[in-house]
Amino acid sequence: MKLLKLFSVFVLTTLLAPGISGQTNFLSFISYVNSLQGSAKATAVDSFVNYHRSRRVPVIEDNYTIFIYNGAVNSAAVSGDFNGWGSLLQMTKVSGTNFYYYSRTFEPNARLDYKIILNGSNWILDPLNANTVSGGFGPNSELAMPAYVQPWEIKAYPQTKQGSVITTSLYSTSMSTTYQIKIYLPFGYNTTSKRYRSVYFQDGYEYVDLASAVNVLDNLIDSNKITEVIGIFVKPNNRNEEYAGSTRIKYQQFFVNELVPWVDANYRTFAMAENRLVLGDSYGANISALISYNYADVFGNCGLHSSAFQPNNFEAMTLIMGGIKKNIKYSAVWGTYESVYEMMRPFRDSVIAKGYSMAWMELPEGHSWGLWRASIDYLLMNIFPYTPNSITHEGKGIPEKLALEQNYPN
Repeated sequence: MKLLKLFSVFVLTTLLAPGISGQTNFLSFISYVNSLQGSAKATAVDSFVNYHRSRRVPVIEDNYTIFIYNGAVNSAAVSGDFNGWGSLLQMTKVSGTNFYYYSRTFEPNARLDYKIILNGSNWILDPLNANTVSGGFGPNSELAMPAYVQPWEIKAYPQTKQGSVITTSLYSTSMSTTYQIKIYLPFGYNTTSKRYRSVYFQDGYEYVDLASAVNVLDNLIDSNKITEVIGIFVKPNNRNEEYAGSTRIKYQQFFVNELVPWVDANYRTFAMAENRLVLGDSYGANISALISYNYADVFGNCGLHSSAFQPNNFEAMTLIMGGIKKNIKYSAVWGTYESVYEMMRPFRDSVIAKGYSMAWMELPEGHSWGLWRASIDYLLMNIFPYTPNSITHEGKGIPEKLALEQNYPN
């Protein structure tokens, strides 16, 4: 009991203080634990872990982040967006305890996925961190630095006017296969006769399931952040081949010659290129760029989430940067913890120099649905903004995101 009281005093006077003799508070704690003997070490560590579990794990001191694990294992490591999910970053074990830690610095608004790896091969969610993000390969633990603004628009609110979703399918003669499709119709669609702009999503079902895109559309429309749109969510059948491989040309033909006419015939759309947006993530951004450039008379707008332009010797990137300028408006988001930024920076500079309209945002994040779900609003608000935008909604919007971009442009 006396030890716990002493530790509580240590927490209040040391761990919460601004710094001690040039050391971080955490390193002061490690020095404190190393000064103890026997079971006192484990007791101090357990108190530390319980204290921070109820507040925030990983532990954050300014821009200094400490990943921690407390358990009887042979080794503990961490891996995530910050190292490209590559080699395991081994945690340091505090002698005489089961306590492991790994520390590094991140930007104050960074948001990154990660996992803990036990005994060199057992990849687990961080048991001390309840915050997770769904991904294409399952959930990951989430590190969100203090300046990161969580996306309000991905949640469902009872007061928000909600649209409807129709699940349907379309057989493609170009591809000789059937595509599963979800159609989002905005609130009030069936009680009016007006027409709508349209947004076509590659990896459509993942945008719905992993990025909460239906909630995003509902919230952005309801708060007058974008104009009302119809959303077309297309599920790929053979993603790599259709978006970047041997069937990418036929897939483009399916999109513009079959899918778009079918949508226009069955739903009240504005059948003009400037009123259509095609967007996608990673390889989905690659095929979206190809579709919009090769068929600019059909799609006048292109949204790019972390564009993976490397297929076919950078075909899409080379085509747009080296070809004639077309009437296309771009909106793009990418992260500095993914390799695509090395492509997106010269792409951005080139298309802007050619006279294209391109809104862009670079953030300290990785190649993740956590990044994409939180920036659908940015893509849409730059392409189809509501005018006049006289209604505001509590939460993050373009002004806050642009501020982050200005603070961290490189």
